[in-house]
Amino acid sequence: MTERSRQLQAGVSLIEVLVALFVLAFGMLGIAGMQTMAMKANQSAYERNSAVISASSIAERMRTNQLVARSGGYNRAFPEEGCAAVPEGSSAAEADIKGWQTELERNLGDAACGAISCTGTPTTCKISIRWDDSRVTNGSVAHTFEVDVRI
Repeated sequence: MTERSRQLQAGVSLIEVLVALFVLAFGMLGIAGMQTMAMKANQSAYERNSAVISASSIAERMRTNQLVARSGGYNRAFPEEGCAAVPEGSSAAEADIKGWQTELERNLGDAACGAISCTGTPTTCKISIRWDDSRVTNGSVAHTFEVDVRI
């Protein structure tokens, strides 16, 4: 190599190192963003699973008290004043609904609530659970899960 070619290449390795560090930093930011999205999606999946388990829970409670469930004793609409309204009373159905609402709030957050509508012969009950799922992409503030069960 001549002296002139050595002078032209002086500092090229430093620029290459800076470009490599920039590419690496940009890639790490992308990985951090993907990790954050994955954690949000995992939390949303956990909440959906909790909603399914809670719907099964109240369905089993209603099956143990079939006469009351078939006569509409478990029927409950979503409260207008917010989901914090828990029924008061001492009957088995009211105790079941109160326990169910407590379970929903514990597993899905304070804004979670449930509704039940039993109709027809044979009795079919629609169990609806609503909670805030807005953290995940395209999530809803009032996400609703519904299931129909036969009592």
